[in-house]
This record gives sequence, structure tokens and C-alpha cells, in this order.
Amino acid sequence: MKSSGRIAVVVAVTLLTSAAAHAAHVDFKDPRRALGREDDIKVDAEMIQETISPGSTICITYQVENLTPSPIAIADKVMAASYDPDSQTITMTVGAEIPQGEVMPHLTTIAPGQTRAFQAGATAQFVVANAHGPWAHVPRFVQIIVNVLRDLGPFANLIAMQARSAVAPPLPNDLFDKWADSVSSVELNTLPVRWTEQKNGPTADASRPGGAGGY
Repeated sequence: MKSSGRIAVVVAVTLLTSAAAHAAHVDFKDPRRALGREDDIKVDAEMIQETISPGSTICITYQVENLTPSPIAIADKVMAASYDPDSQTITMTVGAEIPQGEVMPHLTTIAPGQTRAFQAGATAQFVVANAHGPWAHVPRFVQIIVNVLRDLGPFANLIAMQARSAVAPPLPNDLFDKWADSVSSVELNTLPVRWTEQKNGPTADASRPGGAGGY
């Protein structure tokens, strides 16, 4: 994706309870499923809706399978989004490639051989010029990227502190570089979406029979 063409968007992150995370499940028969693999980390994801509109929330379910011999972790409450009008693609990024702020993001660990599933949502706010007509540059695709922390050794004490307190522990400056060196980005294939000018479109629950739950 061309970095010069990206438009920053405002993101509203759905903070999930642990119960919702355990309830998340990727339907492997869903045509909106995407797949990505980086060496021995596999990620499956699916979108909960097929149509997006101005101000609508893009909701996804994703699962991370750890095929490595060591535990890994994901900052599961971190979500960002950007829009590239040239490729007409909204990129949703889960997990922190570089931690923002001075505290450690909440980390959920995934043991060797374990698969864990999560749900997340983001509302992207952007202006689409000339949205009408067959050649309009409106969003046509969504791409999901999941950042996974591979080496947990430098962060073991902070993870233990995090488990004992609801207050996020401070992240020392010398660990920012270690974080960047330990992150792997798993890029999934793009998923097509339909664009409509109708605002306040269907919610995630309404777009799936029986409701998605967990939000």
C-alpha cells in the first residue's frame, strides 16, 4: 500500500471482556474468511458484515494459532485503521507494532500449540470524494494485519505485573526497541466489501443471523 496515499482515520476500539474473547469463533466456511501465515504463526479472520457505509463499524473475528515451541502474545486491545484511496483499501491493524504511550499494552499470551480467538471492531471516519458512479474511489476492500510479539523474555516481569493489577505497568524506554525487534506482522489476504452511502448501516449483530454476540 502506498504510504503517501494513506488517509489517517479515527478509530473507536471495542474493548472486549475475557468472556467475549473465549466465545469468539471463526467460521471456516464463511466466504468472508481471510488467512495469513508468518513462518509458524497462523492467523484466520472473518468479517461480520459485507457492507460498509460512512461511520459504520467494521467488526472482525480473528484467531491466532501458535505453532512455535515458545509462548507468544498479542496486544489484543490495540486496533488501528487507515484508508488508501488509490487501492480503495481499508487496512485494519490488530496488535501493537510499536507501543504508543509510556505503558505496556494489555497482552494476551498464546501457549505453544494453542489457538486463541478474539473479536474486535473499529469505526473508520474518512471523507470519500465523488462517491457516486462506477469509477468512484470508495472503499472496496478490507485488509487485516495482526502484529504478534514473539519473544516474551524481556517482558516477563511486566506481564506478571499486568496479571496482578488492573493498572498498566510503565514500559521502560529500553524495551521499545526490544518490542519492535520481537514483533512479527501477519498480513492476511484482502476481503471485498460493498459500499453504500446509507449512514448508520446494520450493526454487527444485525448483519449475522442470530447476532454475533460478545460486543
